[in-house]
Amino acid sequence: MPRKTSGVRRRVVLSAAVNTAVSLGPLSAAVRAATTAGSPSAVAGETPPTAGNGWTARWIGRDTPQQWPTLGEQNPAPLLRREFRLGRRVAHARLDIVGLGYHEAWINGRRVGDQVLDPPPSAYDRTAYSRDFDVTALLHRGDNVIAVTLGRGYLATPETGHDLFGLSRAPWRVEPRLLAQLDIAFTNGTTARVVSDRDWKIADGPTLDALYFGEHHDARRARPGWTRPAYDDSAWQQAREQPAPTQNVVPAGMPPVMVTGTLDPVEVTTSKAGTTVYDFGRVTAGWARITVSAAPGVTTTLAYGEQLEDDGTVYRTGATSPAAVTHVDSYTSDGGGPRTWEPSFTRHGFRYIEVSSSEPLSSFRIQARVAHTALRSTGRFHSSEPLLNKIHANQRASLLDNMWGLPTDTPWRDRQGWTADGYLYLDSAALNFDVRRLYGQWLRTWRDSQKADGSLPMIVPNAGGLSFYNDPSWAGTLVLTAWGLYQHYGDAGVLRDNYEAMTRWMDLMLTTVAGSNGLYAGFSFGDWASPGSETGGSTSLAPPEGAELTANADLYREARTLARIAEVLDRRDDATRFDAMAEAVTTAFNAKFFDPGADQYRTTVDAGYRQTSNLVPLAYGLVPEGHEDAVFARLVKDVVDRGTRLNTGATGTKLLLPVLTEHGRGDLAYELATRTGYPSWGHWVRSGATTSWETWSITGKDHSMNHAFLGTVDDWFYTHLAGIRPLAPGYRKVLIAPLLPSGLSQCSASVTSPRGTISCGWRTLKDRVDVTVEVPDGTPAEVRIPVVAGRDRVTVGRGVTLVRKETARNVYRAAPGTHVFHVS
Repeated sequence: MPRKTSGVRRRVVLSAAVNTAVSLGPLSAAVRAATTAGSPSAVAGETPPTAGNGWTARWIGRDTPQQWPTLGEQNPAPLLRREFRLGRRVAHARLDIVGLGYHEAWINGRRVGDQVLDPPPSAYDRTAYSRDFDVTALLHRGDNVIAVTLGRGYLATPETGHDLFGLSRAPWRVEPRLLAQLDIAFTNGTTARVVSDRDWKIADGPTLDALYFGEHHDARRARPGWTRPAYDDSAWQQAREQPAPTQNVVPAGMPPVMVTGTLDPVEVTTSKAGTTVYDFGRVTAGWARITVSAAPGVTTTLAYGEQLEDDGTVYRTGATSPAAVTHVDSYTSDGGGPRTWEPSFTRHGFRYIEVSSSEPLSSFRIQARVAHTALRSTGRFHSSEPLLNKIHANQRASLLDNMWGLPTDTPWRDRQGWTADGYLYLDSAALNFDVRRLYGQWLRTWRDSQKADGSLPMIVPNAGGLSFYNDPSWAGTLVLTAWGLYQHYGDAGVLRDNYEAMTRWMDLMLTTVAGSNGLYAGFSFGDWASPGSETGGSTSLAPPEGAELTANADLYREARTLARIAEVLDRRDDATRFDAMAEAVTTAFNAKFFDPGADQYRTTVDAGYRQTSNLVPLAYGLVPEGHEDAVFARLVKDVVDRGTRLNTGATGTKLLLPVLTEHGRGDLAYELATRTGYPSWGHWVRSGATTSWETWSITGKDHSMNHAFLGTVDDWFYTHLAGIRPLAPGYRKVLIAPLLPSGLSQCSASVTSPRGTISCGWRTLKDRVDVTVEVPDGTPAEVRIPVVAGRDRVTVGRGVTLVRKETARNVYRAAPGTHVFHVS
């Protein structure tokens, strides 16, 4: 490693000596040492207003070019470092850091944390997220160095000829930026601070990165030892202070993205093009880790994809960006012995990795690294039916693969925070994992993305490439997502935080529908991805009946839900106003769409009977009094007439099985859940799916095989098959109402609520059914035990009280604890 011979003049001694701060002289803008115990003294000069209280650091990085670079011409990932000297023993040290778009940091050659792809994406011009780390063990008396490299992330996407989502034209676009502050407390009670400013050094690193496309690393340009003290950086440039790229710096509350697994290939094939293709056995998200030996300048190229072309090469989508440069990494060898490398600032959705090289390699090994937000698992489901267990496992995998600082639609094609996707699979996510903080911060980005007139986008964060706003079925789900988090976790703070944004949007919609006969008449995606919409490989998955009915049903539900939110927050006038809006939408909705003579809902586009068109009025309570049973019977008839098959897209699919079950046809719901013909979740499994799909069948290579919004049958596994549901927000009261369908002999599930674990498990034996229920302390529970003629004798232990007997079930009140119900 090159030794530093001329850098002594840049070293700063930090100690507890008297008058230390004075002795630092002109370097006090970089470092301060207080001579008494307490908070670190402030750096001279104006505190950046965007950094918030306690920050004295400056934003640093490269100048943003006047003409944005094209892909391949972007600046390399910058390396930034700052040396300093400590004259006393360290008692405690904390590093606060914001590295946009992504960062990795080291102190004295040791990595700070083990997170990756951090910080979480945001509407960067409004909010940036910081992390703090206890780095006490990384510092020592004597020479020290902080080193940071920055990636582009969603912040600084290079220009390409095809950029569907407008990432290269985003309002927040700047070159990567660093804000860093190291606070040190010495054992003698004095303190010191090292901050990012113009006394840092900067140089080009060996990597060209672009999150949406890939990462290209040239090992010949590496700078060995740059993260350690005494490295000679005399040829490096002085870092430039930069305008703040954001209005607010906020601590990142959500867990970071982590590498959670490493996969070996299960099969290796050679394509007709002569490239080597590695199959990792399942669709996942992350990147490759390779170990390679080659001559200097030899480049190994990695192409990622979920499907293969007919010639055995990996298919790369061109739907959202140029195919030739999408999901491609490369490593150029320095000619040394075996080198192990993996990307730092990109992420891919894939099952297959195609490997080629400019010249033959001496040796090569590849593994797949799985990475996602490190969510704590809080739910468990298992049954005696392997098909259900596989559907559940696939949905869990898709949920994790789409959580990487925000909930996305797919890690492979769009990689965007589509709002309805995040809402539709929220219940599934919250039943399986602790997503409270991840979703809470995503909602902040949603608020940050709102226009001055109250308009809400359909993608969050919104780079502005697609100018879709205010679709109730997408943008309006801000209301339903906030309410859903409140139901799962019981914290009204999420309602307060988002209330102004929700009411501004609803007031805008109130004005909007007033000018269109009381109904929303604008653009909507509708019941996206219904059966048949994928024919011919199309990615335009609009429903044949159009979107007007579902958009207005969702607007009704959002108005009614916002009225309930207003009640929770004691905004009585708002509650009255939004309830009145909901009533007006109900009247206009039924006048336009309901056919009372046929007891069904019809759209203005004649597409025959549509299950979703009739599901949403049933699920949302829009059906006129006296017609509900007939509307439901007509729905059942359509399901049966189709050979017990669903005909729903993402909106209807979430509702179908719960509506059937709650109206007394749980048997039909179970039959749908276990179907294996098209369209069904079982069809996915029979077709080899390892994750949930975007469409009911993969008919084209642009269809995503890792999409969670149709996998919401998983909600039903927990809430109806096992029967665990909250009766009050945060499970302050609990309903246990399991479904015992014929053909299933055992089912169990547990949910970790804010109050503790809630579980229900049942099994059918030759002469009885046993139902075991666990209720945490301080949680009143209502338990509904199914009974049928000939099997209606229920025995229970202490702590359970029979409340009433109803048709086909007994209703009990259960005290906290574990209870077993024997039905014989």
